[in-house]
Amino acid sequence: MNVEYINPFVETINHILATMASMSCEYSKPWLKQDDAPLGVVTGLIPMSGDTVKGSLAISFSEAAILCISSSMLGEEIVEYDDSCRDLTGELTNMLSGGARKLLWEKGFDFHMAQPQLLSGEDMIAHEVAGPVMVIPFQTKAGPFFIEVVFDHSLRQAQSYYQ
Repeated sequence: MNVEYINPFVETINHILATMASMSCEYSKPWLKQDDAPLGVVTGLIPMSGDTVKGSLAISFSEAAILCISSSMLGEEIVEYDDSCRDLTGELTNMLSGGARKLLWEKGFDFHMAQPQLLSGEDMIAHEVAGPVMVIPFQTKAGPFFIEVVFDHSLRQAQSYYQ
């Protein structure tokens, strides 16, 4: 997967955590995911569709990471995973998809986003399109989280073929 697809997600989550949670995160080398198992205790999944490309985005948080992010963003200590962590995951998913969508739009990709689906525990992640799922692992001071991105480029390839 081209870095022009990955960088908007990296830039956006860094911005969100820095401004909303006063946290930093570091990402490491992306890798291809081999199954549909979640990588964290809570996952936000959002489909993305446009005229030339379709895809989906998932963000999965370890329990330690979502507890720390929730505590920082809500201004109170959250000591166990609860509905506030789950709700905040939905908000983070919306912010991530909106910010990345804006950056992708500036590169010529126009996506429409749907309402995020929240998955907890062992719920399998069902991406909107088939294809290689790129995982971008991140580390915070409290623990890891992961962004998964998959795009169906056949629409873009088919369109450029017929033009």
